[in-house]
Amino acid sequence: MSGWHKTSRHARGYGSKWVKLRALIMQRDNHLCQPCWRKGRPTPASSVDHIKPKAMGGTDDPSNLEATCADCHKAKTTAEAAQAQGRTIKQRLGFDEGGSPIWPE
Repeated sequence: MSGWHKTSRHARGYGSKWVKLRALIMQRDNHLCQPCWRKGRPTPASSVDHIKPKAMGGTDDPSNLEATCADCHKAKTTAEAAQAQGRTIKQRLGFDEGGSPIWPE
């Protein structure tokens, strides 16, 4: 996957069709981050992410897409990259009353 960022978004499959699909998913998910929503924390979404990554056989089917906030998207992408390299990383457990992430010991 090295060098993927050097190709255009259209070449990676994120052209005008993706823009329309992204808008549909954001509307379906009420512009809220779905991982945060499942944890009872309504958070505005900033992107649409593949639940099962395309690199692992995922598709652009709406059932494989969800709205995510920047923090959840980054955490998931980092975990996927670590998994691909045979490493593991700590997953946050949730958030405290002040909104700060809680990490495992």
